[in-house]
Amino acid sequence: MKRILVLFIWVAGILFPMGWFIQVSPVGYRLFNNLFSPQWMHVAMHTFLFAVLAALLMLNLYGRLAAHRAGWVVLALVFTAALLQEGIQLLSEQRVLHGDTFFDIGVDMMGGVLGLLTILGFRKVAEERVGRSLVQKK
Repeated sequence: MKRILVLFIWVAGILFPMGWFIQVSPVGYRLFNNLFSPQWMHVAMHTFLFAVLAALLMLNLYGRLAAHRAGWVVLALVFTAALLQEGIQLLSEQRVLHGDTFFDIGVDMMGGVLGLLTILGFRKVAEERVGRSLVQKK
């Protein structure tokens, strides 16, 4: 139950970014913009947010679905979240669809793949350790 709650909070944080809430304070908004306006920071944050999203999704789906199927489902859900986030931003900021939108979606998907591969890597290492410990006990 806790994992699902964390997942829902994370998705809400992705879909409704803090930049919107911080606009109330001019000082906070200026600080936020100075910190997150460089392109490298924008890419790093999108990558991080969607890597964690994929990891949380994988942790919630692993065991409920076969590992290979869970990976595809996670990537589809990450893609859906990326589309929703960009769609909400387009509507709320009354922007038009342009190259930056597709760039953000690509960065989001890269983050999703990194998160997915990280969880799969940790799972593989854990399974190998368990396998070795079972063999050593015999």
